[in-house]
Amino acid sequence: MKKRGNIDATEGSIKKNLWLLAWPIMIGNLIQVAYNMADTFWVGKLENSTEAIAAVTISFSVIIVLVSLAAGLGVGSATLAAQYYGAKKFEKVEEVTYTSLIVVGAVALFFVLAGILFQGPLFRLLQTPDHIMPVAKEYFIIIMVGMLFMFIFFIMSGILRGVGDTRTPMIAGILSGILNMILDPFLIFGWWGFPELGVAGAAYATVFSRLIASIYIFYVVVRGKTFLKMNLKHFKVDWEITRQLFKIGIPSSISQAAISLGGTVIIARVNSFGEIATAVHGIGSRLDSLLFMPALGLSQAANSMVGQNLGAGKKERAYESGKYAMKSVFVILLVLGGILALFPTAFFTLFDVDHAVVELGRYYVYGVTLFFAFVACRMVMSHVFQGAGAASLSMWLSLICLWGFRVPFAYILSFTTLGVKGVWLGMGLSFVVSFLFMYYYYKKGAWMDKAVVHEAFD
Repeated sequence: MKKRGNIDATEGSIKKNLWLLAWPIMIGNLIQVAYNMADTFWVGKLENSTEAIAAVTISFSVIIVLVSLAAGLGVGSATLAAQYYGAKKFEKVEEVTYTSLIVVGAVALFFVLAGILFQGPLFRLLQTPDHIMPVAKEYFIIIMVGMLFMFIFFIMSGILRGVGDTRTPMIAGILSGILNMILDPFLIFGWWGFPELGVAGAAYATVFSRLIASIYIFYVVVRGKTFLKMNLKHFKVDWEITRQLFKIGIPSSISQAAISLGGTVIIARVNSFGEIATAVHGIGSRLDSLLFMPALGLSQAANSMVGQNLGAGKKERAYESGKYAMKSVFVILLVLGGILALFPTAFFTLFDVDHAVVELGRYYVYGVTLFFAFVACRMVMSHVFQGAGAASLSMWLSLICLWGFRVPFAYILSFTTLGVKGVWLGMGLSFVVSFLFMYYYYKKGAWMDKAVVHEAFD
């Protein structure tokens, strides 16, 4: 089998390299979004569809907080891999891989166990309705048990993207997504002799598909089918890399956890308006995931390019890579947001037949979707800062954007006559303010002096 090529982003056209890195990420993200939507679609066909979607939405908001705490260390491993690759220190890339799998795996296990042990207080904190609680908890436990497989996939995908290989993670994601979409109806409704598991069936399909993706990507790397090679005999922890991993990873974890926690705080406010509002927010979040596809693809590609170029000491090239990624994602999201605003209820009719849910959904589109181009640019900047190793800067800016703008705007407007519509409009307006606030720091350029691989600048 021929080895898959990787992209050296320190040479050649910035635009070409960015899109070569981004398109496999986008396709992989599209598949991931598709199977999340498949979960929502099939769950929405259950007899108690509104309650079922609300249960999945609430569970997912808790899961994201716990996942983000360990996933931040995955950001650190991707950043280190990119910078060491750009500095042509290839042996260090392998050491980053070994250390990341051991260290992040241990951290992930801790948070998985903590999540399962403290699930009750977490769901009560979110004001979960009593009649939804049993279904939400069941879904939550199943997903959490399978979370370790997802972390393996995240770590390996991030490191591969760091060295310019975005195709291997794409193939693993496609394999996982297709399998999940096939399994969903069989396990939810009990087709062809499978057990009828309801909402739990969607969780089991997700866990099994993630297991297969993890096995595939691990197999490809261990067998040396990509630029990145691994030898299981060399598995060990490098303590200097561990220090660097935590230096970048802890601020990234705090940032991601805070953003996820902010999401749960907003969901708690949405829940207070009833299960119809919760269902709308859940379906709207799926729409957000679809819009995140190009944004995340370009953001992660920019992360790799910035990491590689700063590792090679090419600051101007790193700056221009981030700037071009922002311009591209702004135009794409502006067009998509405009199209969705013309047909504001179309997306919601795919997932729920409840007329009240569909009609209320239009206000989610008007309040959130129309402003998504701004949050997409902010996402690019966050990834650029992290790719540069300026994780602390990214953390503080993200915390201010979330707790200084998004949550207050959403809550304040929700106490007006707008009600839950004010939550969504507040989120949208905060996207604009957050973008302007963060762009000021991007233009200053101080983030380019935070590269971990200092030897590259000697």
